[in-house]
Amino acid sequence: MTRWLAALTAVLAVLAPARAWADETVVIEATRLVPPVLTTMTGQRVTFVNRSQRHVHVEFARDGGEHHLVQVPVGSPIWAIFHRPGTHAYVVHVYGARTETLAGSVEVVEDPHYKYESPECVATIMGVCIEP
Repeated sequence: MTRWLAALTAVLAVLAPARAWADETVVIEATRLVPPVLTTMTGQRVTFVNRSQRHVHVEFARDGGEHHLVQVPVGSPIWAIFHRPGTHAYVVHVYGARTETLAGSVEVVEDPHYKYESPECVATIMGVCIEP
């Protein structure tokens, strides 16, 4: 019985998709990001959830110094997919009696099985292509 179970487990491991994990999540709180640095793979969806009970927006930095700004409703998520490996920095502004600025990053490693069809996009944020 033990050998049969071991063989079945080995077969299932081979047949299971390489990317069977759930979306990655960054939680925005009033004074911190959890986690402040998220490590993921190219093509993996990253969800940003606003749990601060305040108005916030996220600025995704681009290579030329520009940024892409996205509002995050309280309790509602936004999402991003990073198509290129590397460090993707972002800043969250949490508005209240005073504005908190929280810096975070997504460390993206290459997934050899992920091939993005539009190489001009560094990331897709809520369906919008972000170019370098």
